[in-house]
Amino acid sequence: MPLISCQGVAVEYGDRVVFSGLDLSIESGNRIGIVGANGSGKSSLLGLLAALEPPSQGAVERQGRLIVAYLPQEAPVPAAETVLGEAMASRTDLSTLRDEMIHLEQRLAHPGPEAERALERYGECQAAYEGLGGYDLESRARAVLHGLGLEEEEQQRAPTELSVGQIRRLELSKLLLQDADLVLLDEPTNHLDLAAIEWLENHLLQSARTLCLVAHDRRLLERVCDRVVELEAGRVEVYEGSYSSYLRQRDERRLRWRRSYEAQQAHISHQEEFIRRYRAGQRARQARGRQTILDRLERVPAPTELRRMHLTLHAAPSAHVVLRTEGLVCGREGRALFSVPDLTISRGDRIAVLGPNGSGKTTLLHTLVGDLPPVSGRVIPGSRAHLRLYRQDFSDLDSERSVLQSLLDDNPHTLPERARSVLGAMLFSGERAEARVGDLSGGEKARVALARLGMDEANLLLLDEPTNHLDIPSQEVLEEAISHYPGAVLVVSHDRYFVDALGPRVLEVGEGRLEERRPAPPPVPDRTRPAAQRTKPPRKSTSAGARRSPARTEQRIELLEAERLELTRRLASPTTYRQAGAGDTLVERLRAVEAELEASYATWVELEGTTER
Repeated sequence: MPLISCQGVAVEYGDRVVFSGLDLSIESGNRIGIVGANGSGKSSLLGLLAALEPPSQGAVERQGRLIVAYLPQEAPVPAAETVLGEAMASRTDLSTLRDEMIHLEQRLAHPGPEAERALERYGECQAAYEGLGGYDLESRARAVLHGLGLEEEEQQRAPTELSVGQIRRLELSKLLLQDADLVLLDEPTNHLDLAAIEWLENHLLQSARTLCLVAHDRRLLERVCDRVVELEAGRVEVYEGSYSSYLRQRDERRLRWRRSYEAQQAHISHQEEFIRRYRAGQRARQARGRQTILDRLERVPAPTELRRMHLTLHAAPSAHVVLRTEGLVCGREGRALFSVPDLTISRGDRIAVLGPNGSGKTTLLHTLVGDLPPVSGRVIPGSRAHLRLYRQDFSDLDSERSVLQSLLDDNPHTLPERARSVLGAMLFSGERAEARVGDLSGGEKARVALARLGMDEANLLLLDEPTNHLDIPSQEVLEEAISHYPGAVLVVSHDRYFVDALGPRVLEVGEGRLEERRPAPPPVPDRTRPAAQRTKPPRKSTSAGARRSPARTEQRIELLEAERLELTRRLASPTTYRQAGAGDTLVERLRAVEAELEASYATWVELEGTTER
């Protein structure tokens, strides 16, 4: 029996249908990604699966005694005095057993029949407590908190003293400690840095839990999920396979849908023309018959087009070198955080800055744009350089102003008509352009901030976590806009998919220094393993026939299979992710090995066929 089965489920708020027609069966071991634009109902679907709200229509059946762990976007009020205690307190089943054991111990102090019954019950509780992992709960809690970047010092602090990002890590830790049948995650990577995201990804990959995941992190969806549920324009579609497989299937399904619709419309037009021509003539009977058939025809709905924002970024002319630094040291209030090697940013450059939360990436952007003075050294803009900073906290947006006025304040010489045109392209049409900025969602504020970039002509964009709050369609639009932007871009981001799409130079904040990450060298064979398992490629033969012999191809396949096994083992090890970006390097190598394996197998089949002939 499925853990949860949904038949014909709809969710409605007032007269608004969020989605309808959901048929979904969640089996043990499923890893489901839920995608869709902001406002399409992803969080509502998770709330429905968590039994927090009933469906407006349809039926939801649940397996008996189903245990569900749910991570919402908003954290609850903490109940414990320390971070470690809060994580451990999340296991209410163990807390209940522990409290009962303490009560029974008090009863055991008084001999008699009551003590005998207490002793029997104490044995049952103790066995259950041990079976549920109660005696190693503290060590597991410490390990999970450590993996998500909350070290011993933070574990002893009060939860109320944590930052927003640290609170998110704590809530994730509490959820990952649960012994749940089904895990529901709503944007789990929000406020996490790259190391924590990769740790979480690895943890989910190793876990046998069934999960449903709402995320805008496309790399996480690709690595973790084997089914994708898409919510779009009130419709629900279920796709089997990874995120990349979903993208291919979605495009194919939409193409078939459009072709079916167009073919049916052509058929209907042809029949209607026949009916108009012959409804009063000798073939009137045929015309009436065709009209009856048309009236009974089940119509293919018109394909829905996802409303996407449209963004174009402009750059004013400038010197080739837009900005450079000399002896720069960045910090705040005179306290140095890290030094910067002399940096040159030229037109067309794409540079990503990576590093853990709190390392000073945002400080670097504020120093380059002139909001913060350098601790030492200089920032030297090039001729006609015009820099523009996208702030992840939207602190440059006045919450009391309207969306339209926010653009006009930023560009006082712009005509209101042009501002409205830009806002319309960013999905702020009509009355939405007059909405108060303070009433907008995070995704809407991000679109306002991007609209202001689209109105500007900066030739160096400094982007601080620009994909935060953006849904996947909007992330894709931003990537496309940057790919056509002629100026330079320096971006701080934990979004691995987004950074990879830019193809940038990568700067990483290390121990007191900003360093450029060099391309990873090819993997070195592990000479401690048996020769048959090493990944060293065979020496090239001087004969083309020998190079393409079935035996040599088979040897190469064996070596590639061994390397694939080793790469998979290393990707499953938590130690791999202690160094930011290490997982990405291994994943890229794994893809290359799998591609070569596919080609080698094809060559082997071809050569075997030639030998047999």
